[in-house]
Amino acid sequence: MIIYATGLKVYGEGERKTRKHGKEKRRIWRKLYLAVDVSTHAFISAEISLVFMGDNEVLSTLLNPL
Repeated sequence: MIIYATGLKVYGEGERKTRKHGKEKRRIWRKLYLAVDVSTHAFISAEISLVFMGDNEVLSTLLNPL
């Protein structure tokens, strides 16, 4: 099994317009975790968390399906 994590920026309504024509707002980030089976390339589990949560807090949730 492989565990993969990546950051995702969440866009709100009108964010592009605000950034282009007005002052910038604070962006919202989330973190996507995927557990993938190495031999079949199938997703075992997935979790989305807030950026400030630690990887160790999400790992137990990813391993539950096993």
